[in-house]
Amino acid sequence: MNNILTVARRECGAYFGTPIAWIFIALQIAILSFFFFLYSPFFIIESADMRVWFGLTPFTMMVFAPAVTMRLWSEELRTGSTEVLLSLPVPVKDLVIGKWLASVVVLLASVVCSLGIPATISWMSASPVDWGPIMGGYIGTVLAGMMFLALGCWVSALSQNQVVSLLVGVTAGIVLVLALSPDFAAFLTSTSEPLARTVEALGVQSHFRSIERGVLAISDVVYFLSGSCLFLALTVFQVELKKQ
Repeated sequence: MNNILTVARRECGAYFGTPIAWIFIALQIAILSFFFFLYSPFFIIESADMRVWFGLTPFTMMVFAPAVTMRLWSEELRTGSTEVLLSLPVPVKDLVIGKWLASVVVLLASVVCSLGIPATISWMSASPVDWGPIMGGYIGTVLAGMMFLALGCWVSALSQNQVVSLLVGVTAGIVLVLALSPDFAAFLTSTSEPLARTVEALGVQSHFRSIERGVLAISDVVYFLSGSCLFLALTVFQVELKKQ
């Protein structure tokens, strides 16, 4: 555990000691806020509802997460410092989890910074705010973000070029969010209903739709946690290959 925390602190210093993390956080909140206030029914019905905000989250995550994680392993591979890291008496899994935890801290910082949005609509709304669905939506956002960041870590370990890692990560996110969407599954229903159900079950949107309403189902929690574990395991495997 000490090894994991040491690695996480080192990477957090790299994130927050430079403008990197703050730029990512500011851009994400600015983009979400723009579309939220543009498409939210709040100004029409004056209801403190953040379903639009949480509905946009998967689309921002598929870009935000690869952008945050693209340097984690790609930079190490490019500079050759991976060999130094792997020569240390630290298990590879501790290195992987530590770097991933640092990116999760950036995610949590983004969530904290966005709490001004529900506070603002609470102040402006004529009706009382139901904080339960909002907090449930934030918990779901963190769970989904953890999986996307784990995916980004794995992609970063595949190439020493950060731009390639970013593009591959975004492409993988597009597959999870758009290609495996409920709309595409509905299109496949006429061809093969079992395939359609499989596509929908593997996609992010089908698991996030209940989160938009602030409902956290066990199946959705298991999906995001198991996805995080899978991509972290793939990252460990990929980094282990560098030792051979």
